[in-house]
Amino acid sequence: MCAQPPPSQVAVVSGGDADQELSNLKVKVRSEVVQRPAKSSGRRTQVKILRPPAGSTAEDKENELPAGLNKKRLVALLKAFGEYPAKYRMFVWRSLLCLPENHASYSSLTDKGLHSAYLTLHDKYPIKSHKLQRGLQRVLSALAHWAAIFGEVEYLPLIAFPFVKLFQNNPMLCFEVVATVIVNWCQHWFEYFPNPPLNILSMAENVLAHHDKELLQHLVDCGITSQLYVWPLLETLFSEVLTRDEWLRVFDSIFSNHPSFLLMACVAYIICCREPLLLCSQKQDFEEVSALRADFVRRQAEEEACYAQQELLQKAEEQRRNILAQEEEKLTQQRAKLAAMKRELKVKEIQLLDATRSRFFKNQQDLKASQIQELEQEISRKMDLRERETAAAVQDLEVRQMELEAQRKRLEQVRRMLHLTFLPLSQLPLLSPPVTCSPSQT
Repeated sequence: MCAQPPPSQVAVVSGGDADQELSNLKVKVRSEVVQRPAKSSGRRTQVKILRPPAGSTAEDKENELPAGLNKKRLVALLKAFGEYPAKYRMFVWRSLLCLPENHASYSSLTDKGLHSAYLTLHDKYPIKSHKLQRGLQRVLSALAHWAAIFGEVEYLPLIAFPFVKLFQNNPMLCFEVVATVIVNWCQHWFEYFPNPPLNILSMAENVLAHHDKELLQHLVDCGITSQLYVWPLLETLFSEVLTRDEWLRVFDSIFSNHPSFLLMACVAYIICCREPLLLCSQKQDFEEVSALRADFVRRQAEEEACYAQQELLQKAEEQRRNILAQEEEKLTQQRAKLAAMKRELKVKEIQLLDATRSRFFKNQQDLKASQIQELEQEISRKMDLRERETAAAVQDLEVRQMELEAQRKRLEQVRRMLHLTFLPLSQLPLLSPPVTCSPSQT
């Protein structure tokens, strides 16, 4: 079971019949002066302090905003039109967030200069617009001086960039908006730093399981965790998946509701994308999209800078057209010379090709002749070898024939001896009588 969401520093919207009564309340506003720090210009700034009317209830105080606005009426307007008027959006946001507009504190942070963690910000996040680049560096440096952990948060530029782009003409308001968003909507993101906020991601998984078990089970079967399909949306605050107008409308609702609305919006976006997500069957299908986040930020910044350079390109185009007209005249003259040179080069090229072809054919003939000569020599060697082998074979046969003849003769002699040995006495040939020896001879 997921933990309860953190207590909100932004009022929770609730409907009721008190809307009409609260809309008639009048608020008195008193202006006081606040002295800037010594390094600043020394001008005095009026700060509006809200004085609630006597006898107002806790619910009335919760829905009252600076400058006499009423949150219930703003939310009713948001529900009716889906967004706040573009002309008054920044004013409404400042009122909903209750920005202090503390020039003194902001000046004390900016006077410290650029933070060491963001001196090379342009290497990791290149932005062609130098104004946006410097504004982003100033806001991030002020946040890092305000809290040291913000100098180590890698995704902080992704959070701050949309607001820097929106409030590029008012860096103090931009800083206060980003700080308010971090404190209220991102307050539990740093409990597992430098790892992603596992507690917040677990809440998102639980909400997704409650509303779409099939999609969550599909993601689990594919080995996809909330760090891949929830965290990229949160760390960029939807700036990479929504257009400018869509992003503004979403934050109209986020700033007008409980901080948990951001998490619900993230889960709702995932459910809206359930069809393409269900078609993904491998983890690589999801990782390929998440790997493009850095490229998307770079391309988005390049596109914005491209719009700023269009005017300069138009002026440069006019100048180039004038230069082009002059160059065309020179080009016409040069083309005639080049045509003559090309003809000469073509003739020389043909001659060189003919000479090269002749040399090539001659070399081929010489090579073939040498190969034929080598083949003839090889044939002669083979013939000599064959004759030698034939002579050796004939000699071996003669020797073998002689050996066989000698062996045949020996066998014939042996056969005769055996035949004579085993003949009966009657068949033995008459032999001469044995010679007897006299004693004297013995």
